Amino acid sequence: MKHRKTQLAAAVGAALLLGAGAVQAQNLQVQLYGQVSRALMWADDGHQSKVFHVDAQPSSTRFGIQGTSQVVPGLRVGARIESEMKSNPSDTVSFADPSTGAVAGTVAFAERWLDAFFEGSWGRINLGQGSGAADDASTIDLSGTGMANGTCVCDWGGGIAYRDSAGGLVGTTVLGVHNNNDFESRYDRVMYTTPVFGGFRAQVGTGQKSDAGEVNEASVWFSGKLAGDLQAAIGWSEEKTGSPTTPHNETIGGSISWLHTSGFNVTFAMTEADVSAVGRNSQKFWWTKVGYKFGTHAIAVDYNETEDMAANGDEGKTYGIGYVWNPVRWFELFATYRIYQLDRPGVSAEDIMIGALGTRIRF
Repeated sequence: MKHRKTQLAAAVGAALLLGAGAVQAQNLQVQLYGQVSRALMWADDGHQSKVFHVDAQPSSTRFGIQGTSQVVPGLRVGARIESEMKSNPSDTVSFADPSTGAVAGTVAFAERWLDAFFEGSWGRINLGQGSGAADDASTIDLSGTGMANGTCVCDWGGGIAYRDSAGGLVGTTVLGVHNNNDFESRYDRVMYTTPVFGGFRAQVGTGQKSDAGEVNEASVWFSGKLAGDLQAAIGWSEEKTGSPTTPHNETIGGSISWLHTSGFNVTFAMTEADVSAVGRNSQKFWWTKVGYKFGTHAIAVDYNETEDMAANGDEGKTYGIGYVWNPVRWFELFATYRIYQLDRPGVSAEDIMIGALGTRIRF
């Protein structure tokens, strides 16, 4: 059996090499890429604690292939296929379900990108499954600690449920209270990106996220220099509810991050989602981080507040610290510790504490 597997691997490798040769002959540049992102995560809900073996949700285990080439002068086309494969995602595991994402001993694939693009001096058009026009507009972060304590604070321990002082379930989780509402993520869409003018570019797109959820999005991005690096973005999205008499769900927000030449950095993000379509108050999120990068090391502390996320009247707070060692481009070692708090009228919710130690290896 081992001999057969070796022969099969050799045959597949040879086929790939032959295919790569054919692609090269047509001047199509093809790249295979991926990463493994794993961590040990510890959680304490005030009544029990446990160590979980997780896939790091800030940037999950994934692989993909992309190709691009110039077809005529002034026109470049390309395609991208990317899938993720997560075993026990760090934002979904819980004390009740410590092994998620697995079915009969296997791990399911999930689509991320199935995208074609066309670009020239006039800009770029994307067609297919991929990031919407405002995706990640609220997650800009130059601190270097994105894997440890990035803008999406619920990436660590998102599935851990809040409990009251008696140990009973409150009815919501870290993900429910501390979601950063980063617009509409990835879906089937068509999107246009302008060329860069003075450091600015804009994106606009429309697509289908669900049966009823037609989505429109727009954003403006900036990248420039100010005694270091400065990046910022603001975005807007609208998801239709499928009913002409029901208001659409809308989200607006953005982020800004500044990395000084000394290594000092500061980041801020804010979003607000109008979910009146389901009879709720607007969901509000704001987050800030202060950090320092020195050599191959980066460390940062952050603070976040939310309002009316899981229920009207909810107030959430979280404090975190993160460290990342990045000695080479393809390897990171990271550690983080975070405290989540929920203030709900009439409920005494226990704090949730999360710690993690992990690595991301890219190829």
